[in-house]
Amino acid sequence: MTELAWRLTRLGGRSALLSTGLTALAVAVATLLLQFAVAGNFAFDARADRTAWRDAPETDGTGTAVIATALDHLGGQSVTRIDLASLDGDAPAPPGMDAFPAPGEVWLSPAAADLLDDVPESDFLARYGDVEVAGELGAEALAHPNELVAVVGRAADDPAMSTERFNADAVSPRAIDGFDGGQADAVYGFYMILMVLAAILMAVPAAVFGAAAARLTVSRRDERLATLRLIGATPGQVMRLTLIETVLAAAAGSVAGTVAWMLVTPLVALIPIDGGRWFAADLWAGAPWMAVVAVAVPVLVAVSALIGLRSVVISPLGVARRVKPKGLKAIRVAVFVVLSALFMIATQLVSGSMVAVAILIVLFAATLAAVNLIGPWMVQRLGRTLARTARGPARLLAARRLAEDPKAAWRTVSGVAIAGFVAGSVAMFPMLMADTSTQPNETIAAMVPADDAETLAAALTAELGDRAEVAIVDSSGFLTADSGAAVIEATTSGADLESVRSTMTATLPGDPPEREIDSSILSNRLMGSVRTGVTVVLAVVFVTAAVSAAISAIGSVLDRRQTYRLLHLAGTPQKVLDQARRQETLLPLGFLGGASVLTGMLLTSPVIGGLGFDASGALILGATLAAGTASVIAAGSLSRPLLASVMRDVSPRPD
Repeated sequence: MTELAWRLTRLGGRSALLSTGLTALAVAVATLLLQFAVAGNFAFDARADRTAWRDAPETDGTGTAVIATALDHLGGQSVTRIDLASLDGDAPAPPGMDAFPAPGEVWLSPAAADLLDDVPESDFLARYGDVEVAGELGAEALAHPNELVAVVGRAADDPAMSTERFNADAVSPRAIDGFDGGQADAVYGFYMILMVLAAILMAVPAAVFGAAAARLTVSRRDERLATLRLIGATPGQVMRLTLIETVLAAAAGSVAGTVAWMLVTPLVALIPIDGGRWFAADLWAGAPWMAVVAVAVPVLVAVSALIGLRSVVISPLGVARRVKPKGLKAIRVAVFVVLSALFMIATQLVSGSMVAVAILIVLFAATLAAVNLIGPWMVQRLGRTLARTARGPARLLAARRLAEDPKAAWRTVSGVAIAGFVAGSVAMFPMLMADTSTQPNETIAAMVPADDAETLAAALTAELGDRAEVAIVDSSGFLTADSGAAVIEATTSGADLESVRSTMTATLPGDPPEREIDSSILSNRLMGSVRTGVTVVLAVVFVTAAVSAAISAIGSVLDRRQTYRLLHLAGTPQKVLDQARRQETLLPLGFLGGASVLTGMLLTSPVIGGLGFDASGALILGATLAAGTASVIAAGSLSRPLLASVMRDVSPRPD
C-alpha cells in the first residue's frame, strides 16, 4: 500500500508533489507554533523555581541564617533586595553565589552591576552602609538575565534583620536552615494563567490550520480515491492509502517544525516579559513534551483526513459524478451560541478560585474552537445570498463556489477570521502605564515602628541636614500607618531624591522609603508584559492566518485546475476567473472578519469593559486587522501565476 501511495504521488506530476509539499509546510508551521505555545507554560515555572529561595521557609529551631527581602527603587526601576545574616558561621551559600555573603558585602546581578556603573555610591550603594561589591550573581539566583537584584550581607544584630516589614511585596526577617522549599512569588501564578490563555489563543488557530492541512486539494484526492473504490478497492484500503499519504507528509512537516522551533528558540528568548528576556533553557519544554506535540499534530492531520473520507467510503459514485453536497446544518450555530452564552454567564459568576478560572479558560477555548464550526455555515449562507443577487459572471462564479463548497472557501479565510476573533477578544485590554520619572519636588515616606518613630526621625534629620524636610505623620497620602507603626516622610528636590532615599534606607530599618508613584513600577511592568504578550499573540495568530491563506489559495487552484481548464476552453477570460477567485476570498473575509472581531469584543466585554478604555488597544487592533487583510490579498496574488499556468496546460491529468 505504501508503494501504491508513492506511485500515485509520483505519477501525479508536479502538482501532486506540490500538494504534498504544501501539506508538509502547513504541518511544519502548525507544529512550530504549538511548540512555542507549550514551551511558554514551562518558562514561567522555571522562573518561579529559580526565585523561590528568596522566600525560604522559616525553621522551627534556631536556624543557620536570617533572611529578609524588600523592593528598593532607583529612578523608575525597582531592585529586589535580599538581606542575609549568618547565625552560626555555617550558613549554606545561596543559589548563584560561591559563598554566604559576609557583613558589608553586596552581590549584584549582572544587570544591576551594569546599571550602577554610572550611579554615584551616594545614590544607591550608600543605602546599605559601608559596603563593597563582592561579586555577581549567577543565573541560578535570577528570574531572568535583566533582573535587578542586590544580595546584602549583614550582621545578625543589624536592626534591618529584626525589624518587621509591612510592604506586601517584602518578606519580614525569619530564621532559616537553608534555601530549599521556598514559595514562589504569587505574580508567577498570575503570569501562568495569562500564559495558558495566550497558549490557547495561539494553539487553537494553529491546530485548526494543522487539521486543515489534511484537506488541501481534497476534491482532487477524493476523485482519485472514489475511482479506486469503484474499481474494487475496499474502504479499509482507501483509508490506509489516505493515512499513508497524509501521515508521511505530516510526519515530515512535524519533524521540520520541531527542528525549526529549536533553531528559533534563542530569538524567541529575546521577547521581554516581566521586565526582561528569557534564559533560552527556560523555553525548553523537555524532550517528552516536545515529542508529544510532534506526534499530536500528525495524529490530528490523520483524524482530519479520515473524517473527510466519509463521502468517498459511503458514496464513491456520488463523488465521481460530483453530486452537489447537502447544506450544512444549523446545529453548528447552536453549538457556538450555547458556548458563547455559557462563557458570558461564567464571567459573571466566576470567583477567584483556580477551578473557576480553569472552567472559564476551557469555555473560552471551546468558544474559540467553535468559530471553526460556524464559519463554513456562514460562508454557505453568504454564497447563497450573493448567488440570488449576482449581476455579473465573476460574482456569480464566486457565489456558486461559496455555496457549493463552503468548507474550502472557509479554509482560505479561517485564519484571518479566527485571528479577528482573538484580536477583538484581547486587543482592547487597557494597557495604560504611569509616568514614574523624577519630578522637580518629591516626597518619599517609610513606615517604622511607632515606638521608635521619634528617635529615628531625629537621627534622619541629623543625617539629611538641609537636603530634605522630615516629618512624622499618620499618613503621607499614599502610605498610611498600620497599627503599631508610624510614617516618616521627607520632602526634597528631584535632584537629591536618590541620595535622600539612600540616607533614609540606611537610617530607617524595615521597609525602604518610596514615592507615591513607585507603587506603579510593578504595575507598569505588568502592563508592559501584557502589551508585549498581546502583540506576540496577535503576531503569531496573524502569521498563521497569512501562511494559511497562502497555502489554501495555492491548494485551491490545484484542487480546481480541471474546472479552470474547462472554463478557459469554453471561452471564459482569465480576468473573469481572477475576479471570481478574488471575490470568493474577499467577500467572506470582509463579512466574517468584521463579525468575528465584534463577537470577540462582545464576549470579553464583561471582563475587559469594566477596566476602562485604552486607545493603544484600538491601534493594535486596527494595525493587526489591516495586516491580516493585506496578507490574505497578497496570498491570493501569489497563486495567480499558478492559475495562469493551469489554464495554459490542457494536457490530460496523469492520475
